[in-house]
Amino acid sequence: MPSRLHRLFYNPRSRYFLVVNDILAITTLVSIAALVLETVDALAAYQTVFLWIEYCAVTIFTIEYLARLYAHGAKWRTYVFSFYGIIDLVAIVPTYFGLTNLTFLKSARVLRILQLLRIVRMAKLGHRRTRKHAGEPEDMYVYRLTIQIYFFALLAAVVFFGALMYTFEGHNPNFENIPLAMLWAIKPLLGGVAQAQPETITGNIIVALIRFFGLVLFGLLISLVGQSARRLLFGESSKY
Repeated sequence: MPSRLHRLFYNPRSRYFLVVNDILAITTLVSIAALVLETVDALAAYQTVFLWIEYCAVTIFTIEYLARLYAHGAKWRTYVFSFYGIIDLVAIVPTYFGLTNLTFLKSARVLRILQLLRIVRMAKLGHRRTRKHAGEPEDMYVYRLTIQIYFFALLAAVVFFGALMYTFEGHNPNFENIPLAMLWAIKPLLGGVAQAQPETITGNIIVALIRFFGLVLFGLLISLVGQSARRLLFGESSKY
C-alpha cells in the first residue's frame, strides 16, 4: 500500500498522478484566494463562506499530509522534516488550533502558495510525458514551461510578500488588508519605488527581500526576452 501511494504522488506514469496534482493545485489556489479576501473588511458578510472553504481545504490537505506520511513508510521522518513536509504542516496546523483570528496565523496559512512549487515540478514531469505523444519539440516545451514558471513565481511573490507586509505593517492604512499589500508589493518587485513606506524594521527588511527577489525575476525575464529575440531574428533554438 505505501508503494502505491508513493507512485500516486511522485510517479508521473501513475494513472491518477495528474488528477491528484490538479486537485491539490486547484484546492491550494481557492484556499489562498479565500485567505486573501477574508482580510478585506468590505467582504465581512462572506466570512462564513470563507470559513467553509478553509475547512474543506484543510480536510483535503490533512488527507494529503497523512497519505504522504504513510507513503514514505519507514522513512516518514524524511518527509516530516523536509521543506515541503514543513510547509504541508504549516498549511493545516493554524486551523486545527482554532486560532485563525490571529493576524500572524492568517498570514502563515498563505505559505500554502509554496505548495504549488512542488505541484508545478511534479506536473511538469507528467506533462512531459503527454508532450512526447503530442510531438512538441523539446526546446519549445522548455521555453513555454519557463514562461509559465516566471508568471507563477511573480504571482507567488506578490501573494507571499503582500501577506508578510500585512502581518507586520497591518496598522498602516496602506497595508490594512492583504489585497492592498499585494498591490503595493507589485511595484518594488518590478523595480519601481513604492510611495508608501513601511514603519517598522521588519517591514524594511521585507522590502529588501522583495527587491532581491525582484532582481532574480528580472534576470529570468531577461533570459526569456533574449531567447525570444534569438528565435525571432535568427531562428535559433536553445535549451535552458
